[in-house]
Amino acid sequence: MTSPSSNLPHRSPAQAKAEAATASSQTSRQSYLLAMLTLGMLAAFAVLASNASGQAPKYEVLEVEELIDKNVTTIERRTRMFLTMDDISSVPANEMAVFGRFYGQYIPAKITQPDALHEINDIMAPAYNVTTRAMRSPTAGTNRAMNWLYQGMKRVAMGNYQPPARVNAITFISRLARPAGQRGGVPQPYPFVGEDMKQIYMDESAPDGVRAAALQGLERYARYTPIARFDEGMLAEIKQAMEALLASDPPSGRDPLAHAFLQRYAVSILTYISEDASIGKQFVSISTNDAQPNLIGLHSAAALAGLPGKLTAADVKTNEVLQKWAGRVLKSFKSEIDRLERMEKKMTSQSQPSPPESFLKQTELATQPNRRMAGMDMMNMDAGYDEMMGGMNGSMMEMEDQMDPMSMMMGMGMGMGMRSLEKPQPPEVVATRKKLNFALQQIVLGLTGKPDAITDPESLPNPQEAAGLLAATPPGEMESVKAWVSAMIDVQTALNDKSVGTAREFSKKLTEQIETLTALAEGKSVTKKATTDQPFFLGAPEENADPQPPADDSAAPAADAGLEALMNN
Repeated sequence: MTSPSSNLPHRSPAQAKAEAATASSQTSRQSYLLAMLTLGMLAAFAVLASNASGQAPKYEVLEVEELIDKNVTTIERRTRMFLTMDDISSVPANEMAVFGRFYGQYIPAKITQPDALHEINDIMAPAYNVTTRAMRSPTAGTNRAMNWLYQGMKRVAMGNYQPPARVNAITFISRLARPAGQRGGVPQPYPFVGEDMKQIYMDESAPDGVRAAALQGLERYARYTPIARFDEGMLAEIKQAMEALLASDPPSGRDPLAHAFLQRYAVSILTYISEDASIGKQFVSISTNDAQPNLIGLHSAAALAGLPGKLTAADVKTNEVLQKWAGRVLKSFKSEIDRLERMEKKMTSQSQPSPPESFLKQTELATQPNRRMAGMDMMNMDAGYDEMMGGMNGSMMEMEDQMDPMSMMMGMGMGMGMRSLEKPQPPEVVATRKKLNFALQQIVLGLTGKPDAITDPESLPNPQEAAGLLAATPPGEMESVKAWVSAMIDVQTALNDKSVGTAREFSKKLTEQIETLTALAEGKSVTKKATTDQPFFLGAPEENADPQPPADDSAAPAADAGLEALMNN
């Protein structure tokens, strides 16, 4: 029987012996190397910062092993069997060494190559395949492969390598998690993941993209890790860092919206790791601060749904908060109206001019009526009318199947009772409607603390039973809250009216809502409009709008118990 390693690249016994010696000493030197690597990275950034020449930063590049690069297809095929093995003791030493170099050295080195940016996703595919297998059906093979990958990716994530490589390495590490302890459970990230993400984020000399990736990984770690499993020192560091981020202004060179995007992660992280509702006062303050963009303002409003406790009437003034939130919705509507109008002007300016022939003087013969042509035109018109009526009859038959005779008679005779037909929606209309609906969803989530649609203002829960902003609403203010919700239902009904079929019509529909939103933002009363019965926001909010609860504190499966020790070697 042919050995599984017969088609793999191999080294001589002397090389294998030297490699084994190197591996045995690598563990004892790892901590020192990582410390030196971090110092070297900081020194490199310091040198770059001191240069005023405007030259592009110089990044390190790891050497790619040529032998593996030439046989990568064969190696990938062999690793598929290796990942399914519960017992890897039978794998030949030289084959095991190849797998170790492939996962721990080749993949990390490949993503640092300047000419490999366009294929980075394909390079990382085998690495992500390992994490997927390890969470679904862990084996000794997947555990060992994850160990190799973690060691290699950590070097890239924390080193002075090109940002795309570091971002991919950080994203990979952030996904390392033990399988769910029970059916329906959530995989829990390993403790070292949070520590790595914190360390990378707190390196202020790192590029914004790298720090953003680490912040995203930290948010994921906080979301799926029970607070009881956090180290107290680490928890205090993270809280301090996130509060500092929320209180900070955009640094020089960072776009305000990019800064707000990072602050969204800080809001989510504080929601997950806070143990009382006091942080909600800060979220309300951000959501009502006109200087803050909607990107962070609306997210902070929705975060009230994830508080570990309830706000109190002493914390906020509900009516004032609702005014500010209406102002944010108003700002969103105006922004989208402006965008649609600019698109309309751009499309008009880009339209083709009339052909030159249209400007030529027509001859008298051409202007004389042609009886034969006129007759044909009338015949064609009749045919077109018949065709139109035939199509209309078909549509009417379909409608008759769905409506009772009395409703049909009322619709045809008095123009009542028949719902407006939906028209095809242009992409720009669909995009605007989705964006504005999401803004309304975040507001409702912050108001009620639940992702449920409000079918009727009278169905709002009592403050004693509610969450979000409603929990801090005095009973005497509930009527004004119901009136506010009722007006917002009118606004959303108009927003989701699909009887408008063009961007211009849709923009006009949005403009009609400006008066209502302006009145709400100024704390004025609004006259109830006659609308269809449509609840205040349809469907569940977008991903991350409703903060997800952390994973339960269930124990890890026995088959996975040794992976942490393996990765920390």
